[in-house]
Amino acid sequence: MESYSFVYNTKIEIEKFLDDTPIALDKEVLIQVFTAVNESYYINQIIKDIKFFIPNAKIIGTTSCGEISNEGMLLNSTLISITIFEDTKLITKVLETSKDSFSTGELILKELYEENTAKPKAIITFTDGLNTNGEDYLKGISKIDASVTVAGGMAGDNSKFEKTYVFTEDAIIDNGAVLVALYNDDLNVYTNYNFNWKKLGKSHVVEKSVGNRVYQIDGMKPVDFYAEYLGSGIKEFLPAIGIEFPLVIQEDGEDIARAVLSKHDDGSLSFAGNLKEGSIVKFGYGDVGMILQDSINQIDNIHKHPIESIFIYSCMARKALLKEDVNLEILPLKEVASVSGFFTYGEFSHSKNKHRLLNQTMTILGLSEKSKDDMILKEIISKDTLSSVNLNEKDHTSIRNEALSKLITKTTQELEELNTHLESRVEQETQKNMEKENIMLANARHAQLGEIIGMIAHQWRQPLSAISTSVSAMGVQKEYGMLDDKAFDDSIKKIMNYVEFLNNTIDDFRNFFRQDRKKEYASVNDIYERASVIINTLISKYDVHIHRDFQYSKELFISTAEMTQVFLIIIKNAIDAMNDKDLYRKEIIIRSFKRDDWCVIEFEDFGGGIPKEIMHKIFEKRFTTKGESHGTGIGLDMSKTIVEVKMNGRIEARNGKDGAIFSIYLPISD
Repeated sequence: MESYSFVYNTKIEIEKFLDDTPIALDKEVLIQVFTAVNESYYINQIIKDIKFFIPNAKIIGTTSCGEISNEGMLLNSTLISITIFEDTKLITKVLETSKDSFSTGELILKELYEENTAKPKAIITFTDGLNTNGEDYLKGISKIDASVTVAGGMAGDNSKFEKTYVFTEDAIIDNGAVLVALYNDDLNVYTNYNFNWKKLGKSHVVEKSVGNRVYQIDGMKPVDFYAEYLGSGIKEFLPAIGIEFPLVIQEDGEDIARAVLSKHDDGSLSFAGNLKEGSIVKFGYGDVGMILQDSINQIDNIHKHPIESIFIYSCMARKALLKEDVNLEILPLKEVASVSGFFTYGEFSHSKNKHRLLNQTMTILGLSEKSKDDMILKEIISKDTLSSVNLNEKDHTSIRNEALSKLITKTTQELEELNTHLESRVEQETQKNMEKENIMLANARHAQLGEIIGMIAHQWRQPLSAISTSVSAMGVQKEYGMLDDKAFDDSIKKIMNYVEFLNNTIDDFRNFFRQDRKKEYASVNDIYERASVIINTLISKYDVHIHRDFQYSKELFISTAEMTQVFLIIIKNAIDAMNDKDLYRKEIIIRSFKRDDWCVIEFEDFGGGIPKEIMHKIFEKRFTTKGESHGTGIGLDMSKTIVEVKMNGRIEARNGKDGAIFSIYLPISD
C-alpha cells in the first residue's frame, strides 16, 4: 500500500497529481478528504472531480478545523489523501441520524455486517461535530462489535460551531455518520493517542445533566460556572474557548477530557461526550512540554510496528494551544510514513475491546499491508537528533508556553499539598470548635434551665400555698370542733387536686428535658399545650394574651420535646420584646396552615419588629440584643438547628405591621 496527499483547489490539482504520480486505478483506492470549506455545493464539486478521474474510488470526508499533511498543519485548505491498497477491500457507508446517536452507531454497523459476512479489520468513521453525541455513537457501534478497531473523529467547522458536514462518494450529510470498512485479515493496524492535558484546581461536581448536556455544576449553570473560573468575558466566546478548557474526568483509571460543543439559551452546555450526574470534574489545561516530549517518545512505539501510512485525527484544542508549534508534534510521525489527517471536535480511539470518545488528544492510526519482516522501514532520525531539531525550531512563544505550563503544574502541585495540609488543620480545628460548641450549648442549656426552674417555682407557689392554706384551715376547724366529715373530705379533695397538678408539672418538665428526643406524631396544638405548661407563668405575670388560629390540625412526625423548646424560645423572645416597651396591647398570635407540602407555623407579636440592620444576624451564634446578663445569643441559633437540621424544615423571620413574624416550615409526611 502507498499513501499520498495534496492540496485541492480545482480538478486541475487532481489531474496534475495523477500525471506526476501514476497510480494503479484498478486497485482499491481510499480517498479521505479534509476540507475547511464548509459548503455543501463545494464538497459536491470535490466528489464529482474525484469520481471523474478515479471512478472506482471509495471516498470518506469531513469538514475540519485545520488539515494535516506531510508539510505539517494547513489552514483554510482542502487536503486530499489517497491510499492505494493491494489486498484490502473497502466498503463505505453513510447514515443520517433519525433517532439518536446510539441508534446511529448501532444501525450503521448492523447494516454493514448484514451486507458483508466477513468482519472488517478496521473502520475509519467520521460524524458531524455538533448534533451527534460521539460517546453514544461509539456505544451503539460497541453493541454490534466492540472488538473491531475504530478510528476517526467528529467534524469541525473552524471553531464557528454552526454546521459541519461528513460525506462519502454517495452522500453529504450534516447530522449523522460515515465510515469506510477495511477488509484484510493480514492488514497490520496500529492505534495510539497522546493526551497531555493536566487537571487544574479543585474538584467540581456535575449535579444535573442529561447525556452530554449539563445543566448544573456546583450549584451554578455551566455558562456561569465557566465565567466564575475563567472570567465573565468568557460567556460570549463559548463554546469556542471552552474546547481549550475542557472538563477532565476519570474513566477506567485514565483521565478523559470532555470539550464544550454548544451553548444553550438556558445557560446549559453540551459536551462532545456524556457527563453523568455526580461526576467529579476538574478543569484541564495543555502541558506544552509534555506534548512536545511525547511526540518524541511516540517514535519508540511506532518503530516496533510495520507502518506504511499514518492518519492523524487530532483535537483542534491542540492546534489552538500550540499554534505553529503543533508541527513539532507531527514531525516525528512524517519521518516514518506518509501523514494526513485533520483537527477535530472529538477523536475516536480503540483499546482493550472498548471504543472511546476522546477530547484534546492526538490519535494515530497506522496501517500496513506488509509485515515488519517483509518491509524496509524508513530510516528513523534518532531521539537525540530529533530533540535538537525540535529545540532549535522552538520560538519564544513555544518556550513561553512551556514555562507557563511548568508554572501551572508546580503551582497546582503546591496548592494540592497545601489543600491536603489544610484539610488536616481544618479537621483539628473543627474538633476544637465542636468541643467549644458543646460547652456553649451546655452553658446555654444551663441558662435556660435556670429560667425554667424559676418558672417551676412560680408555678408551684400558688398550689403549695393553697395546700398550706387547706391544711391550716383543717387544723383551725378541728381545734374549734368544726371539722365534720364533709369539710374534711372537701379539703382532702382540694389537696389531692393540687398534688396531682404538681405531679403533672413534674412530668411535663421531665419530658421536656428528656435526652432521647425520639420523633412521634403530634399536632401543633399538642406542642403548644406542652409549651404553655411551662410558659404560662410568664404569660400571666406580664399580662400577655395568646391568640391561637390553628387551621392545620393534622399530626406531624416530629420530636415534640425539641419543637416545644423552639416554641418556648420564640414565645419568650416575643414576651421580652413587648415587655421592654410600654404597650397597651401585649398579644402573640400563633397560626398554623398548609402551604404546598409544608405545615407553616407563624408567631406574630406586637413588639415593634426587628431592626433592619440586625435582621440578617438574628440566627447567628452568640448574637443577642439583650446584653450579656440577660441572653446567651444561642436561642434562635438553636431553634434554627432543630428546625432545619433535625426536622428537615426551615425557619424565617420578617417584620409585620406591628412586630416580628417568625415562620416555621415543617414537612408534611404521609
